[in-house]
Amino acid sequence: MAASEPGRPGPEPEGPVLFAEDGWSWAWIFAGPLFCAGAAVFELGMGAPVHWLMLTVCAIATAMCHGVMIAATRVHGRVRLTPTTYIQGTEELELDRVEQVLPLPGEGRPEASWETARTLGELHEIPRRRRSVGLRLDTGAEVRAWTRHPVALHAALETAVRSASSGTATGTAADPT
Repeated sequence: MAASEPGRPGPEPEGPVLFAEDGWSWAWIFAGPLFCAGAAVFELGMGAPVHWLMLTVCAIATAMCHGVMIAATRVHGRVRLTPTTYIQGTEELELDRVEQVLPLPGEGRPEASWETARTLGELHEIPRRRRSVGLRLDTGAEVRAWTRHPVALHAALETAVRSASSGTATGTAADPT
């Protein structure tokens, strides 16, 4: 997959997408302006003077700040799994390099070695409300993939890695979100 711009996610990968996850929805850009509109309605209903200038400035400022955060999460929180490639943010990992999908962490088990391994993508740590899936590469190194739906990603990765190692690239599209 050729990226449209270096350091940015490219277009959707060709072929079936076995697992997909994006960052925040662009709908969140309306959160601040809607709150400010609600404040204006409240002030009108109470008979108080409406602070039009301040509410407008706040609505625009929050929309702009949310826009920056949404754009960042859509770049760095993007996950795509195809029969041949795993994409985490702007990092691509060919599945033929994955030797094993490691077991998910369990309750009461000691911490596995992969739980402190390098995180795939550009982020140094896994974002809040995300969980990791361990992968062992053909070099013996362990890395962490991450998602909101670790069980679904784990199952999709196991199937895709098994197919990639056996030389077949089949699968169906699934999006757990």
